Amino acid sequence: MATADTGRYAGYFELNPDKGEIGGNLAPDHRGQGLGTELFLAGAEFAHGHAGLPTVRAGTATENLACRRALESAGFVPAPGPASHTLPDGRQLDTVWYRHEGTASACVRRPCA
Repeated sequence: MATADTGRYAGYFELNPDKGEIGGNLAPDHRGQGLGTELFLAGAEFAHGHAGLPTVRAGTATENLACRRALESAGFVPAPGPASHTLPDGRQLDTVWYRHEGTASACVRRPCA
């Protein structure tokens, strides 16, 4: 994701199509501007329209209120999921999960005319 005014890197999302999960991150100087909502909405639309996933999930640390607000503003709703996540350094975080429903593109399964 790049900002429209400067074209500079603002953040990214990643999709694991096998799990139907997305994640993302914003560069520190681009936080607090509503870009998280745009990031997660774009990720959900990509998952539905290009990866053919009718449901996409995202988890975040329970304490990460900014991420939770961004997910909710992008149309994600609470969903069941693992209660914790272990980081590569061994720390464990309490987590909450969300899901986003959409129309999966049929073009993923077969070529569209």
